[in-house]
Amino acid sequence: MKIDRDLVAKVARLAALELSPAEEAELSGQLTRIVEHFEALRAVPEDLLAGAPEAPATPLRADTPADGSPGRRVESNAPEFAHGHFVVPRVVSRD
Repeated sequence: MKIDRDLVAKVARLAALELSPAEEAELSGQLTRIVEHFEALRAVPEDLLAGAPEAPATPLRADTPADGSPGRRVESNAPEFAHGHFVVPRVVSRD
């Protein structure tokens, strides 16, 4: 599967990124190579994978509730704090 510059430009626009035409071309080539590697992995016969060892189970921690509030000391140092949240200027806009 080839990832063309139009797709890169569309995704960049959706992600609110500004890419130059050179960056779009470079990313298009890099993403195409990544997808080609995954397509090559699909071509590996499953019988070659039959002897692969099972991955060990992921150890889990106890799911115990904890107070997630930052505390009064952090609140007092914040430039602005309201209703249990830090107040910050808006950084994302849809212009």
